[in-house]
Amino acid sequence: MAIPFVPFPLKTAIREAKVFERLGMVISKSTPSLKLDLFQAEIDMLPKVYASIVALTTIFYFSVMTPIIFLAGLLAKGEPDFFLPLAVGSIFSIFVFSYLMRYPKFVALRRIKKLDKDLLDSLQHILIEIKSGVPLFNSLIGITEGYGEVSDEFKIVVKEINAGIPEIKALERASLRNPSLHFRRSLWQITNAMKAGSNVASALESIVDTLTQEQIIGIRKYGQELGPFTLMYMLIAVIMPTLGITFLIILSSFAGITFPDTMFPLILLVLGIFQYFYMGIIKTKRPPLVS
Repeated sequence: MAIPFVPFPLKTAIREAKVFERLGMVISKSTPSLKLDLFQAEIDMLPKVYASIVALTTIFYFSVMTPIIFLAGLLAKGEPDFFLPLAVGSIFSIFVFSYLMRYPKFVALRRIKKLDKDLLDSLQHILIEIKSGVPLFNSLIGITEGYGEVSDEFKIVVKEINAGIPEIKALERASLRNPSLHFRRSLWQITNAMKAGSNVASALESIVDTLTQEQIIGIRKYGQELGPFTLMYMLIAVIMPTLGITFLIILSSFAGITFPDTMFPLILLVLGIFQYFYMGIIKTKRPPLVS
């Protein structure tokens, strides 16, 4: 898989990063959660190898950005400026380092949203089949299609069971490799019911009821949060630009003040950037259980 900001193909990056293996080992040891983050993000890489690639990428961008900024400043001013290139190169490199160290968590969060979106429907599917007398294994086979990321996870579970791994063990392994708390909690309750020899259908019914209630609470909370965000959007994207442009027109007409031709395109650009980030915030606030 491709990793953002890494300027080389992954195989080349792994090979070249061996130079920074010791530094990668130090970074990985200082970030104990990196191993679990990589595992749950399905990035098949040792923590020290990933940290070495991060170190390689950080040093690469610092080595490239600093001379470029230096030359640009030299051409623009005609005299060397050492502080600005070092500052820009350092800040950008720190940003790249921080982003790449958090990248596995970002991937895991995306997986959580995908898993939680179809989890409730898949559990209801299993519950209906078990109540109809269908064995649990057959029910698991039934949700290997049509439920997105959840189906992909249960395909692995079914494959492991077919390979001879006990059902409980396969479900426990699935709960370990997944970052979604709802998914893990559901599998834990199913495996605990199987270990205790109790009715799996009762455990599933309890899980479905809990997830349904959480979904309702999440939707209500999301609806309450939309009010202030809508007010902020109306204020920044509608009222302020309208009044601001009107005020600028009045100033230019009566006071004779002239504004640069780039003023209105700049306002449109700022509004476009604001709306892009606003939609991103609204999307991230949406409850993961809402499809």
